Amino acid sequence: MPIPLGVLAVAGAGGGAATNAFELLETQTLSGTQASITFSNLNTNYGSTYQHLQLRLVTRTSRTDADSDPILIRFNSDSGNNYARHGLRAGFGSLSSVGSTAQSAIFLTENSAVNKNASNIFTPIVADLLNPFEDRQKTVRSISGLLASGWYGTELWSGNWANTSAVTTITLLPLIGANFVAGCRFSLYGTRIT
Repeated sequence: MPIPLGVLAVAGAGGGAATNAFELLETQTLSGTQASITFSNLNTNYGSTYQHLQLRLVTRTSRTDADSDPILIRFNSDSGNNYARHGLRAGFGSLSSVGSTAQSAIFLTENSAVNKNASNIFTPIVADLLNPFEDRQKTVRSISGLLASGWYGTELWSGNWANTSAVTTITLLPLIGANFVAGCRFSLYGTRIT
């Protein structure tokens, strides 16, 4: 079966990366627990070269009192009520939606795996940050899924940071005061300016 051209373009086939290919910029893999993850100096390192950023995460937290844990994203160390978020959740045969403004962060997922789950269960999350270095408010969209005792389902989240500053730092953290655990992986990708 032939490989679709879009797959070749994203993979950078044909000798050299395609203009719109995702390029790996940084990865952090945990060997122990950590309260948060930060990618720094983003505008300095990538602002003149990359149009959009993408996070590819594999998460699990140390929480033991629930079946899952929300994972949050913040920009430029801003923990004020300057974010809006909207979610669409599907699981247990039902569909629900939620939205809120004046929040202190954006959800990437409400359902990261936790230490209450079996030891080999992690949650994959893919999140796109659109135009992070341009003079406009920032938009994030993410997709995630979890299959574990107590919960299964997929989620789509979107959010807005009501600030027009270029993104210099991205901070990822669990909501409920837990830590990320060993084996979590946090990768940052970029697509080049065309």
